[in-house]
Parts: sequence; C-alpha cells; structure tokens
Amino acid sequence: MKRLIAFSAALAMIYSIPAFAVYSETSEDTVISAEDTSAEEGGEEETDTTVWHVNFNEPAEAEMTDDTENREYSVLVINPGGEARGGTDKWDVQFRIRGISIEEGHDYRITYRISSDTEGSYYTKIGNLDSSTVGEAVAGEVWHNQFGISTITSYTEGTVQQDAETSYGSAWNNQKIGMGDTLNVTCNFKGIATIPEAEWSFFLGGAGATSASDCFAPGATVRFSNLTLTDLTTGETLVSGYAFNQSDVKGDINCDGKADVTDLSVMCLAMIGDLTLDDGQITICDVDESGKFDMADLAHYMRYLSGNIDSL
Repeated sequence: MKRLIAFSAALAMIYSIPAFAVYSETSEDTVISAEDTSAEEGGEEETDTTVWHVNFNEPAEAEMTDDTENREYSVLVINPGGEARGGTDKWDVQFRIRGISIEEGHDYRITYRISSDTEGSYYTKIGNLDSSTVGEAVAGEVWHNQFGISTITSYTEGTVQQDAETSYGSAWNNQKIGMGDTLNVTCNFKGIATIPEAEWSFFLGGAGATSASDCFAPGATVRFSNLTLTDLTTGETLVSGYAFNQSDVKGDINCDGKADVTDLSVMCLAMIGDLTLDDGQITICDVDESGKFDMADLAHYMRYLSGNIDSL
C-alpha cells in the first residue's frame, strides 16, 4: 500500500498514457532433447543448426528449453561426458548456433548473458566447423573468451572486471562462474580470418586433455540470453538470441529514440511489478547512475520531465 501511495504522483502524471508492452510472446516453452551427434561429421544432423540448439557426444547428454516467457535458453547438463565417463573433453556438451559468416578485417561485437545454479566454468568460441587452422585462426577460431578485452559484470560479486588482452593462441582457458551468479559479457574483436560458415559455441562438458575439471556437474542448469553478434563494419546483426533492448538515448527505456513520459510510465509499472524489464532496460532505468533502479530514479526522471533539471 505504501508503495502505491508513493507512486500516486507519477501515475497521475501518466494516467492517460497507455502502458507500453515490452514483450508479447505467449507461446509455451519448448523442450528440446538433442540427439547424440558423435558421428555428425559423417552424416546429417536432425536439428536445425542455424538456430540455438544443444549438441552432445555419447555418453554425454543435455536438454535445452526455449523459455519464451523469460526470454532465455535453459540448458540442463544431464551428463557432462569427459574422459572419466568414457567421453572426450569439454566439447562433449555444446550449446551453439551455426551458419555465421566471418570476414577477415571486419570489426565485431559480441554480447551474452549466462547464469548458473551451480559453480562451474565454460569455454565459448567462434570458429569453423572442423577446427582446422585458417590463416591466423588457430584451430579455426577467430574469437574465444580469452581473446580480446571483455567487459564482464558479475551479479553476485558486484564487480566489473576487464580481462587482460592476450595473444590469441596463448590462453584458451575457461571462464569461471559462481553458483547463482549471472555474467553479462561484452567483447569487441577483429576478424583474423575469413570463415564462410562458422559456429558460435559454448562448451559445457566434462574434463579431458584441455580441461582439468568438468565444466558443470550432472544436473546443473545453465541459462543464456542477450546472445548477439554484430558486424560493426557493415552494421549487420549476425546473431540475435533474446537480445536486450538498447538505446543510445539516456532514459529511453522503450527504445523509441527519445526520453519522455511514456518511459516514465514503463518505469512506474516495472517498479510495482506490473511489467517485466530485461537487464538492458533496467540499466537504462538507472538514470541517476547510482548502480540500481529505485524510487530515486523515478524522482530524478520526474524532475527532468517537469523542467527542474535540464538533462537526465
């Protein structure tokens, strides 16, 4: 009741403005159990590889859920595989998409959000399908999570850290993630080789020659969203999986190119729980740049709209 009273002034201000519908997906979640594809190089796969899907090699096993309501992909690692279980390595379980074209010399930006209900690690890379070296792309990889400078925001640690830029072939280590943690990652990189048909893959499997321990234990659930790959040279979006809303205009929560009373209505509805925002929109809501979205941001926005301050 106190919250609603606190919002009365803001809601009165926007009473005549229709609520902005952020998402409209209503279809039910889709659970996809990937087939064993250990012999995939010699035959055809049954799954559509140009969309995000799970892939595993016997005895590994995994299951993916396309969670349209929460706008994320959920991967259940049933058996991570690895040498100790009769498998090979961390690539025994993969969450991936194929059919991407990478051009040498082009600049790219990659983003993704990953969450885990257990402590673990993962390796993610963009490269060709058969892992053969192409020019400077060792093992056919034009990017991996130790290549370039990545901005990583950890929810549980509350820190923003920057990985040190490394020589491409010198560090192929996994990225760690804590139990219950969520990492928002952004990285820019330059294409070091032309790969006409590339894949973007997350390795979630077991221990082997390149991995000292399993990426994730049996039963772990790993969630993904904001999976985007953009060719900055051409402006083309190559991959977009449950991408966050983004705007270059401060306070533009509904991403229509301006900050106005409609955005304030979205903030109010989100604050009282009547509207769900993605992480990108929540960041935009932090107009006072305090590091969190709260009542102070609403007050700041109202001062701006009423002309008491010149800018957000």
